[in-house]
Amino acid sequence: MSALPRGTEDEIQGQDATHARIRSLLEDVTAVLLEQQPGLIAFRDHRPERDRSSGGSWHGLQTLCHVSALLAADGTPDPDQAASARLLEAVERRAAAHGLTRRSAEEANGILDATWGGADGDLLEVIVGVRVAVRAISAPFLPGSLTPITTTSPVSALSPPTPPPRLVR
Repeated sequence: MSALPRGTEDEIQGQDATHARIRSLLEDVTAVLLEQQPGLIAFRDHRPERDRSSGGSWHGLQTLCHVSALLAADGTPDPDQAASARLLEAVERRAAAHGLTRRSAEEANGILDATWGGADGDLLEVIVGVRVAVRAISAPFLPGSLTPITTTSPVSALSPPTPPPRLVR
């Protein structure tokens, strides 16, 4: 199974476009969550972001996927189930604006876990439990940046560097 996006075998996004797209998605989703429930206060990085192998290649070059930092809210969400449902509905609207559609939604032990995916392979996950957490995983891209950004996280200035492209045999 290829990690490359379907129907675009001759085209693949670059690192700059991918990182910008993921940052924009995270900015929009965290903003709407804070608009819906200001008691969440702010989001902070709780796990570092990284670029990792996608498991595929494009014309002999290894492709990567970007795994965003796990962003977790400082405040606690409204414990009402209806309020949690409204949070996910608001995220749904923002995700749709980025071309993502709902893939799954599960509730277990008072924790809601929902994911959205895009045709290009991007994935967004929102978890509502004792805290609200958000992360995104990008579609495969080619590494190498002309204008590297520090991070895709809207709340952090630290990011590990993306490794240079390498040939895959």
